Amino acid sequence: MKRKRILFACGISILLIGGGCSNIDMGTKSESQKTDTKQDESNRPKDMYESVLTYTGDGYDLPGGEENEEIAKEHKDEVIKATKDYLKKEYNTDVEVHNIAGNQDGVTVFYESVGNIHFYSTAIVPIDTQNKKILTDQVWTLEGRVETAIKGALYAYIMDNEFEVLDDLLESIGKNNHIVGRLEESLENTGGNGYMTPYYFVVVRDDEAMTPVYNLYMKKPSASRQELAAEYLPSKFDSEKIGFSVQFFMKDQKSKPDKNVLDLIVNEIKRNDGVPKGHYEVRLHDNYVIKSKSEGFKDHSLERAYPDEIIKN
Repeated sequence: MKRKRILFACGISILLIGGGCSNIDMGTKSESQKTDTKQDESNRPKDMYESVLTYTGDGYDLPGGEENEEIAKEHKDEVIKATKDYLKKEYNTDVEVHNIAGNQDGVTVFYESVGNIHFYSTAIVPIDTQNKKILTDQVWTLEGRVETAIKGALYAYIMDNEFEVLDDLLESIGKNNHIVGRLEESLENTGGNGYMTPYYFVVVRDDEAMTPVYNLYMKKPSASRQELAAEYLPSKFDSEKIGFSVQFFMKDQKSKPDKNVLDLIVNEIKRNDGVPKGHYEVRLHDNYVIKSKSEGFKDHSLERAYPDEIIKN
């Protein structure tokens, strides 16, 4: 039986993302929670910040996890096997483990699915700290986290043409406007937000249109794209249940986020009817990542988000 913990999310139907009770949230912060720090070079300690151009997850940290992380490293093979066994048993999914980070109760494991249905997520492997024992039979995940990740990956899989349009659009915007996304290594080592690319991630939660697709995948992980797509119910589609978090960083290390560039990204997504349906939130940061949190949010980050997100029906 699955052992889970509930992930609270402002009492709305899908996870949140920056902006209080907005519509998407996977490891992001609201306006009031953004790091309040001056952004000139003299106030950017190298042990706290790293350019997004080089950041791969080194320095990522969870509170109170130092001792458990050392124990986990000594028993790395056990941690990896326990994670893989759990995901295979509970979700019919093979995974590759990329990183482990100690937490108060054990270790958080960052992994990537293997196969056509591609997503990043996390699991928690508890540790008996006193006896330095890996509790391999007590692996658990946050309530809904893996399910949400799988649904987002399935949406990308069955809507591959639309996602290709979005990928090409964002890549073109980046190249032409001196902005960049994250390195793939940082997604592998600290991402865990489901279907992710260097420029965005997707959250699909409590969506009736995708439920039959998910149910078929759980019964038959080898189902073809055509079989899965046939289960999709477009009449049940609700843009509020499928969210895209688009995030860019300034390419130049001395540049602050540019409002004109943010507006351009928003307008390009608005005018393009070929991108996947859902609601979009867009954020633009300076060039730096807060290493310990693996996030770009700071006091001068710019955003177009709830309640003014972009709706694509």
